[in-house]
Amino acid sequence: MRKYIDNEKGNSIFFILWLFGIVAVVFLIVANIAKIYVVQAQANSSVEQAAFAGTSVLIDETTKTIEEFDGSVISAAQKALDGGKSINEQVEEKQQELKDSGKASDLAYIQALNDVLPGELEEHPLLKEAFREHFSDSTLNSRIQNAAQSILIDNDANPEDMDIILSTEDWRIEVKSTATFESISDNKLIKVFQEKIPQKGYGPKLKYLEKVYE
Repeated sequence: MRKYIDNEKGNSIFFILWLFGIVAVVFLIVANIAKIYVVQAQANSSVEQAAFAGTSVLIDETTKTIEEFDGSVISAAQKALDGGKSINEQVEEKQQELKDSGKASDLAYIQALNDVLPGELEEHPLLKEAFREHFSDSTLNSRIQNAAQSILIDNDANPEDMDIILSTEDWRIEVKSTATFESISDNKLIKVFQEKIPQKGYGPKLKYLEKVYE
């Protein structure tokens, strides 16, 4: 009888250890699945922010071009045709109108540029010439890339995998890159492995650039 009881205890211990092993494996699997989603979200956030950073370089260059054009003598003809209003004044008026309708200031400014500039670029050749000169600057592409890469580095993404373009279909900055997933492991049943998770991010559309580059 005692041998039977001892045998039952041994079987129970074996069963408990086996059960703990199964629970540990399930926990690791669940933890890794959860981590995949976290890394995927991180990768997505990184490329979205990188695309916005690249876009901000183009917007800064746009603002600089407008300021220089408005401050030069060549803007006289444009102002005469537009009721004395400079390009910047027209953009600010449109931006305020959009802000009054509930848009955030940054988004209102981008939409104001998209609303005002295409017609102005079409109507005033000297304005278009000023834009083309600024946007043919040999340093512009490298500034866009540096801004985007900086964001990827800050977010622990992989800047070496970055591919960045200005889409001439949607006229927006598009960024591809990856973030690295490293598995959670017990170094026994589940081995450590790494996988790069790709994502693609998009900046806001800058439709007025179509008139600059056409």
